[in-house]
Amino acid sequence: MFNPGRHGSMPSSELEAFLTRNTEFCVVRRSGSGDGVAGLHCTITGKRVRGIGGGRIPEYSYMREFAPRLVRGWRNICYEMLAMRRMRITKETIRVLGRRFVYEAFDYGMRGSLESLEPSKVWMDSHGARGYSGGDRMDPYR
Repeated sequence: MFNPGRHGSMPSSELEAFLTRNTEFCVVRRSGSGDGVAGLHCTITGKRVRGIGGGRIPEYSYMREFAPRLVRGWRNICYEMLAMRRMRITKETIRVLGRRFVYEAFDYGMRGSLESLEPSKVWMDSHGARGYSGGDRMDPYR
């Protein structure tokens, strides 16, 4: 299945610039310098909206095999922002994510945006619950 839009990993600085251009009243605040973790904060309330990892961010979220931890992908971060109605639907958003995925995330939330993606080890429902579908392995979020 072909997913339209951009593919592959993205540097965290490029994702931060993309999010600040296309979100409503959000600013990026870095913790530390270099490839440190950044947070997307609301400029009106000052509350943290989402975290952004440092370095190169993969396209899709996945669970690390060693030292289990969820690595969030840039597509999933964008889908979460669309589902929360924090990101605007612009020409750039549609070019990067694809028209169908943008409108499904905006209209139906996370479940609508992720149902049509290829199967992966990590799933997420519309309430933000995450899980692992790796056969006989235990679910780390139980």
